[in-house]
Amino acid sequence: MIGGGHAGVEAAWAAANLLPIRGGEAPTVALVTADPTKIGVMSCNPAIGGLAKGQIVREIDALGGLMGLATDATGIQFKVLNTSKGEAVHGPRAQCDKHAYARAVQAMIRARPEIEVIGASVERIVVEGGRVRGVEISGVRGAERIEAETVVLTTGTFMRGLMHCGERKSEGGRYGEHAAVGIAASLREMGFELGRLKTGTPPRLRRGSIRWDELQPQHGDAEPTPFSDLTDERDGSGARVPWAVGDVKLGRFPYLEQVECRQTWTSAASHELIRENLHRAPMFSGQIESVGPRYCPSIEDKVMRFAERDSHGVFLEPESLSDDWVYCNGISTSLPADVQDAIVRSMPGCDGAEILRYGYAVEYDMVKPHQIYATGMTRVVEGLFLAGQINGTSGYEEAAGQGLVAGVNAALRVLDGAGGSEFVLGRDEAYIGVMMDDLVTKTPTEPYRMFTSRAEHRLMLRSDNACERLTGRAARLGLLASTELGRRREAMAARRASAIAEIERRIDGIVLDGRSLDHVIRAAEMDAMTLLSHVERATGRVPGATGSVWRTVAADRRYRPLLERQRADIRRRAEMEHKRLPRDMDYRSCPALRNEAKSALERYRPETFGQASRLEGITPADMTLLAVLVGRRGGDGARVSGAR
Repeated sequence: MIGGGHAGVEAAWAAANLLPIRGGEAPTVALVTADPTKIGVMSCNPAIGGLAKGQIVREIDALGGLMGLATDATGIQFKVLNTSKGEAVHGPRAQCDKHAYARAVQAMIRARPEIEVIGASVERIVVEGGRVRGVEISGVRGAERIEAETVVLTTGTFMRGLMHCGERKSEGGRYGEHAAVGIAASLREMGFELGRLKTGTPPRLRRGSIRWDELQPQHGDAEPTPFSDLTDERDGSGARVPWAVGDVKLGRFPYLEQVECRQTWTSAASHELIRENLHRAPMFSGQIESVGPRYCPSIEDKVMRFAERDSHGVFLEPESLSDDWVYCNGISTSLPADVQDAIVRSMPGCDGAEILRYGYAVEYDMVKPHQIYATGMTRVVEGLFLAGQINGTSGYEEAAGQGLVAGVNAALRVLDGAGGSEFVLGRDEAYIGVMMDDLVTKTPTEPYRMFTSRAEHRLMLRSDNACERLTGRAARLGLLASTELGRRREAMAARRASAIAEIERRIDGIVLDGRSLDHVIRAAEMDAMTLLSHVERATGRVPGATGSVWRTVAADRRYRPLLERQRADIRRRAEMEHKRLPRDMDYRSCPALRNEAKSALERYRPETFGQASRLEGITPADMTLLAVLVGRRGGDGARVSGAR
C-alpha cells in the first residue's frame, strides 16, 4: 500500500483482514508512506460523514473497516443532517479531534501484526511483462526494492502537488510536506493517461481571538448517533459494550468532550475586498489552470458566481480539544495572506481574529479512472490498484471506500490468483458501488463527490441499514473471521437480524383504533421511538432491539411499497446489468455501431452491459445493437459475481 491517507489505511486494514499471519511468517501487508507520523491525518476539515458521505462510512464499518471506529473514538460533535426529510437522505456527521483521530488510526494500524509500516518514498513501480512485481523505494533504510504480488497506489493530492497562496507557489501536496514526483513519471512511462485537478482549504483561526460567545451556536445532537455498529452494541441490560483495538479503547460513547461550533458570515465589505483583488487570485489570474470542485467552491468563486448575494454563511468549527485552532468552513481560498486577513476581519465576531494558517489551493495529478476496473485494478498493469484522489475523487470518505475495495481485491488476487474471485458492489447494494461504477463509466471533469442524488436506489441504501446490506457479504468474503472485533460484528449482525424479524412479526398482529399498525406507520410517518412504544406496550420488550434496529424497521415499513417496486425493477434488469462484455471486443470493427458509441466503448472498455448503458454517448438503441453483436460473436454471457 503506497500512501498513509484515508484510502491507504483502509486498503491496508482490509487486506490484513484477508491475509492474516500464519505460523510466525513476516507481515503480509507493507504500508509505505513518506512520514509515518502523518498516517490518518485530516488534511482539510476534521469532520467525517455528512450527506451521502455518512452512508459511505457506515458501509465501510459494515464491511469491517476502521473509519467508523476511529470516528466514534475521537468525535467531539455528532449530528445527523437532513432529519427534516426521510430516512433515505439522513446523513450522519461527526466533527473529530484531528490530533486524536490521527493517533487513533496510527494505533489501530500498529495493533495489526499483519501490517508493516515503512517510512520511505516510492520512486518507481516495478512492472514486468504487464504485471506489477513490486516497488523501488528510498528512505531511512536506503534504496531498496520491495517485492509484491499486488500494489495499491493512494497518492492523494501529492502527485506533482503544487500549492498556491496568492502569487506564491510551492511544491507539495499538503502544508509542510513534499510532493511525489517520481510516481507521476512512472505512471506516464507505463502508458497511463493523467489529468490535473485542484482542491483548496480555508484559513484556520485562533479561537481566543474570536468573539466566540457573540456568535450563533451550532449544537450537535443531544443524543449522539455513532457510526460503528460495534459502538452501538448493547449487553442484556441495555448498556453499551466497550471495544478496543490496541491502544484505542471506547468504554463509553461519546468518548470525548462534546463541543459547540459557531456561525458567522461574509459581508458586503468581504465581497468588495474579494472583487478588488481577483487579479491576485490564482484561479482568476491564470496561475491555476486545473478544475476545482463545483460543489465546494472557493469564496472568490462563490462571490463571482452568486453576484446577487451580499453574504455567505461561514461555520467556525473547533479542530481539537488540545489546541486553539478553528476551521473556517465556507471560505476556502487561495487569495494572498493580506487579503485573507482583511476578509476574515470583515466577518462578524472576527474583527480581531488571528489567522494561524492561511488558506491555499493545491493542484495535483490524477489518473483518469476509465483506466481502472470497478475492483480498483488498472486496465494497463495487472495487479496494480488505484484508490482515492488519484482516481479524481474528493473527500476522506470517498477515498476510504475506494481503499477498502482496492485492498480487498488486491488481497483476493494474492489468495486466488489472476483468475480468482472479485469483490464488486452493485449500484443497488451500496453507495460505494455507485461511486465505483460512476468512476469507470464517466471520467471526472472536476473532483468527484458523492451525493444522495447519484444513487437511484437510495431508498434501499440508507445509513441505518448498512449492516443488513453488507455485513453478511463481509462475513462470506472472510473479512470478519480473523479479528475479535470482526467476529463480534458478525454475531451482532445476527442478533440485529433476529430482532428485526421479531419486530416485523409483532407489527403484523397489532391494531390501533381499527387500523393495522403497518398502515399507521406509513400513513402517519410514525417515528422509531413511537413505534417502539406501541409494539412493546402491546407485546412486551423485544430482546436485542437497539434504537438503530427500531429505526431500520420503521424506515423499511414506511418505504415498503416503494422498496418492493424498486426490487422488482432491479430483478428485471439484473440479467443485463451483470452480463459480461468480452474484454477483447474490438468495437471499432463493428460497422453497425454509431461512431459516438464506438468511441465511448473503446475509451471506457465497460465490463458489463450495465456499465455500457451508463456511458456518456450510449443510447438504448446502441445497447440493443450491442446485445445482438455480442450474441453473434458468441459472448460468454457470464455474470460479474462480485465474490457473492
